[in-house]
Amino acid sequence: MKNIVFLFLTCILSTGIFCQKAEDFLGSGIAKEAEGNYKAAILEYNKALKINAHYTEAYVNRGISKTLLGDYRGAIADYNHALGINPNASETYNLRGEIHNILGEYPEAIHDFNQTIHLNKKHAKAYYNRGNSNQAIGHYKRAIKDYLKSISINKSFPDVYYELGNVYTMLGTYTEAIANYDQSISLKTDFARAYIARGVAKMKSGEQGGCGDFTKAEELGDKTVQYMIQLYCSKRSE
Repeated sequence: MKNIVFLFLTCILSTGIFCQKAEDFLGSGIAKEAEGNYKAAILEYNKALKINAHYTEAYVNRGISKTLLGDYRGAIADYNHALGINPNASETYNLRGEIHNILGEYPEAIHDFNQTIHLNKKHAKAYYNRGNSNQAIGHYKRAIKDYLKSISINKSFPDVYYELGNVYTMLGTYTEAIANYDQSISLKTDFARAYIARGVAKMKSGEQGGCGDFTKAEELGDKTVQYMIQLYCSKRSE
């Protein structure tokens, strides 16, 4: 009876944090995260973890908010905590691997994506992410294999076709590159970077239409392409 009275008085005299469930704060954090208020979301996840220090979902979601704020090391620390509690969470490995990719830590990223795929062989995003890691370190054949595997699972992800096109461009196989940029653009018609990349591939292969792709990218708001237009297209229009 004394314990009940003590808890009741604690609820009245304190901020009320212990009167709510950790799940309530998690839900509040997710709502604030959806609004783009990542700092406020982190405060809610902190409250959830104060109640339940083993709440993996709170660590993972706090890691996501930290990632969106650019606190990559903080995000990795949260994912490490979550994986220490649940080492079989395939998506958490994938999220941590994405941070390692951002930081240029490609061996660590590949390790995480390998673990994701080991736990979930149908994780299309992990194959795509591992393809990006392999592409970054020059393992182009492995990257192609990963991108093709990702596509075999999910044919509706424009970024995979875009990156696959980039690898083919680097290998000088422009027909395959252009075909993949075509597919990427068909899935995302405002994909300015894909228009630029396709324009470059067309220029290098001698195919017509490169300047049209550069112009389209500029119309979509990508000002970085203006140099390409001045360099390759101005004289042709004179």
